[in-house]
Amino acid sequence: MDEQKKKLKKVATWTIAVFGTIFAVTFAILWLPIYPMSTGALDAVGKVFAAGWPIMLIALVLCVAVYAGYSLFSKNKK
Repeated sequence: MDEQKKKLKKVATWTIAVFGTIFAVTFAILWLPIYPMSTGALDAVGKVFAAGWPIMLIALVLCVAVYAGYSLFSKNKK
């Protein structure tokens, strides 16, 4: 495997890790106040996703953009 593919895999791994971290932190922060007011765990999960989807969507779009941008940059760098 050449160096470019290794770097691209590393960027992919890091963007997935960053998105996972943002997702988990957002979910946890929203879970803490919502769960005591909900009727159950599944109800709380639905409310958390309803409240946090814009943050998670923005994080996903930014992570995909970083990966796509780096991919294009590394292909044009040759």
